[in-house]
Amino acid sequence: MAPILGPHTDMSDSAFVDAYQSTAQDFPRPVAVVGCRRGNAQHAITVDSFLDVSYDPPTMAVSVYGGSRMAESLELTDSCTLSVLSAEQKGIAQWLGEPAQPLHGILDSIDTVDAPSGGPIIAGCVAWFDLRIVQRVAAATHDLLIGRVEACSTEGTPPPPLVHWAGRYHRPAPR
Repeated sequence: MAPILGPHTDMSDSAFVDAYQSTAQDFPRPVAVVGCRRGNAQHAITVDSFLDVSYDPPTMAVSVYGGSRMAESLELTDSCTLSVLSAEQKGIAQWLGEPAQPLHGILDSIDTVDAPSGGPIIAGCVAWFDLRIVQRVAAATHDLLIGRVEACSTEGTPPPPLVHWAGRYHRPAPR
């Protein structure tokens, strides 16, 4: 077992942050795209930090880096979409996860459909959720968006999801 890292050690802050990041990456997480409509433009980024918060009422939380242009777009809207990507959509995750992507036209090369709120849903995704943002919480370097699920869907038997684990994208083993 690796040594326990914490305030009792003489590690520098950056070493502790690196150790935390390495440890946190040991948990596989599904990969999704958060999207929104800002005026006539649609915006989107890749995320792997989201969860269902409550079944009654249906509520989810999504974490977005607070200094991003996407966070700025999300501040100006009251809804967003969450498209859980399939293992076949690794290229989309990589494209939308690259830093310094253009704000406008980022979805031009990706097939999308409109959610009831008008936000983008990635076509062929495993599942999607249309969220009405009901609360925003600043948490360290990120913003947590708490959203009431207004609509959601999955088609038939969903394909395997894309998973982020150990700093890389993976396809789960077949059932």
